[in-house]
Amino acid sequence: MATIDLRPLLGAAAATADEITQAIRSDRTRLPVLFPSVPRRTGRDIVGGGVRDFGGHTVDLDAFRRCDVTAAHVLLATAATEAEALDLFAHGDMEERAMLLRALHFLPVGQLTVRLFGEVQRTNVALHLEAALCDGDLFARTVGTPGFDLATANKLLLKFAFLDVPLRRCLHAERHANAELSRMLQDLATEREAAGRAVWRDTWRLIGRAPCPGSLARLVGGLEHGDDGVRLAAAEGLLAANRSDLAAFARERLPRELRAPIRAVLARLGGTTTS
Repeated sequence: MATIDLRPLLGAAAATADEITQAIRSDRTRLPVLFPSVPRRTGRDIVGGGVRDFGGHTVDLDAFRRCDVTAAHVLLATAATEAEALDLFAHGDMEERAMLLRALHFLPVGQLTVRLFGEVQRTNVALHLEAALCDGDLFARTVGTPGFDLATANKLLLKFAFLDVPLRRCLHAERHANAELSRMLQDLATEREAAGRAVWRDTWRLIGRAPCPGSLARLVGGLEHGDDGVRLAAAEGLLAANRSDLAAFARERLPRELRAPIRAVLARLGGTTTS
């Protein structure tokens, strides 16, 4: 199971991680006792180092704590089973569960990933959604694994919209945009608008990548929205849609758009240059 050497990321905590690992190897029953002690013994400070690739696993180390990486090292080095990891999750508190979910980013994708994604799907705890899906490409790597087809993946992405978590934090998730997801997002957007509530801005970005009936009208309408973030998302969604017949809408909006980042996208859409 151990395919990634995480010890270089741990600094002074590496020795402690080795102690915990050796103790568990000597007595397997100590795993549920020692695993929860990891944050206290290794610390919660951020590892840092930006986006890194670990044998095909992409993670943003600026979002991972020393204890998260230590937890991953311990699970890998002790070859923890799916049953053992699920038991840790079942008996862990909020923070212990979050640590385990972050550790998944460094483990091979398998049924443990799918099972714990299912746990995240069944809760509205933003901490756990972010731990499992944000700041790495774990979601994108898991799509297609038995038990985690596109329909199931759509439900998890819809959680981002419910909890207003930026899509950019789920690396490469946009590659899995599809028309059914667009329909789901548009239905949610319509409900939110009817209730006078804000709509997840990334709705416009995703529906542009996989339009369904009504998507193009929503994208064009988004160019006139009063929220700068929505106008930018709508412009980027239209750019992703790659529809030359809609360029006129970008050219019409461009002279009235005051925000430089949005103007730049509109210029690309309309085939013009900005001054």
